[in-house]
Amino acid sequence: MKQYGMTVLCLMIVCISGCAQSLPPREELNQAVKMTFDTTGLNYSSRSRITNLSLSKQGTNVESGDKLSTYLGTGLEIARGFSVNVDGAIDMKAKKAEVLYDLRYDKDNVEVSIKIPLLIDYTTQTMYVGTSIFNTILESLYPRIPAARGRLFKINLNELLREGSADMPELSKLVTENRFTPKSIESINNAVKASVLKTMSKLNDTCLSYQPLTEQDKQAGVVKRIQVNLGHSDSVNAVMDLVDGVLQALYQDAVITKKEYAVLLTMTDRQELSGIIEKFTIGMIMDVGIAQSGFVSQVASQIQVAEKGGGFQLGLDNVSSFSSYNAPRFSLNPGVSGVVDFKEVLDVIKADMHKEKNTAKPSGDSSQGGEDSRDAPEKQ
Repeated sequence: MKQYGMTVLCLMIVCISGCAQSLPPREELNQAVKMTFDTTGLNYSSRSRITNLSLSKQGTNVESGDKLSTYLGTGLEIARGFSVNVDGAIDMKAKKAEVLYDLRYDKDNVEVSIKIPLLIDYTTQTMYVGTSIFNTILESLYPRIPAARGRLFKINLNELLREGSADMPELSKLVTENRFTPKSIESINNAVKASVLKTMSKLNDTCLSYQPLTEQDKQAGVVKRIQVNLGHSDSVNAVMDLVDGVLQALYQDAVITKKEYAVLLTMTDRQELSGIIEKFTIGMIMDVGIAQSGFVSQVASQIQVAEKGGGFQLGLDNVSSFSSYNAPRFSLNPGVSGVVDFKEVLDVIKADMHKEKNTAKPSGDSSQGGEDSRDAPEKQ
């Protein structure tokens, strides 16, 4: 009886472990992606970097001896040292988003980081900018601006667009005031979600496969890893379908105008782009980590673009992680830190520029006047 009980227990364990990976990769991935998009908010962290960059032919050296080649080679080496880190939070209920951009250079024992923290409240259509290098630049050039250290710059997006459109009428045609409304943000989120799911449904089953978990996966709480491996044609079709789907949805919801839609459609016109696409080979690999909760918790992407014949080559790597589903955490709080209306800053800048302009005029006028006074006696 005891042996029978152990047999039943073993069978249950086998069944349970089998059920943990019973769904085909496509269904498992679709379910996780849909769940993640359906959350009311989350925190995310993303790091992008260049893994390969070359403009030379295969078998040739960029450093061919002339100065241009030397400068080009140095520029490529510097570019390889850059990475872009993005940490943020999205709250679809409160209609706000936070993002910390971090442009980082780390190579040859040189490490430089430029951070720009932003918070956007779509309900009030207000953007807040945290302390960054812009504070240093503004304070150096315009010492009379209100002190903003430790406080956030408050920018009314609609006012900024109206003032910008008054100086540049073309701006009102490119960016309308309804671009940052809660309705528009909801439309963008729905458009991306629908397009991603539709694009995934078109992928060949052979492109998706379960992968063994790494030790890093286990430490991060990943219980399933699915790889999406796309060759050239699959990569091109996926990107085209994704962009085309988003644009169509945004046009239907009036988030973008008919003119914008027509211009942006050129990005997915296969006939127009075929000549360019045929010159390159493109490959994409995405490893998607799924947490015990069923949400997507990690995405590691690799993109390789190479010109046929061994010319231009580009490799991009991105690692993103997601957490705090339905309970996003924000680090910027205008109510606690206090704000400085950016309009006050602009008023000071305009006043100083006007003052400098008026101060420069008398010297020119006196010079002109001096010439007139010297000419006057001769006319008499």
